[in-house]
Amino acid sequence: MRILTKEQFIKEPFGAVYCTCVNSCFTGELEIKDSKRSDDGESWYALGVAPWLTSEMDSFGEHPNGEEIETESFCTDDAVYNYDNKTMYAVFSKEELRGMIERLWRAFSGEHDGWPTTV
Repeated sequence: MRILTKEQFIKEPFGAVYCTCVNSCFTGELEIKDSKRSDDGESWYALGVAPWLTSEMDSFGEHPNGEEIETESFCTDDAVYNYDNKTMYAVFSKEELRGMIERLWRAFSGEHDGWPTTV
């Protein structure tokens, strides 16, 4: 993983997988720098990795425990000017992404190294 300033992150190519961080804590969702939003490079479309609740769902309280809740993928706009100067960008390497994919695949396929799984 590389930790980048705003100025450095602007130069990252589309397809970079990142999350924001302050000090040593991740503060944002895992996202993909998806496509250009402005010509100055300071804003882009960010594709979320984890799904969000559908727009019809406004709280978990309306759904009984254990019931499936509908989700959807999402893409939103993001920009360096949305964050203060303490915010940095954690950009994950291909090796780290491969590890994430492998862990998800093991959970999906039921090969989760002995941890309980509901798959």
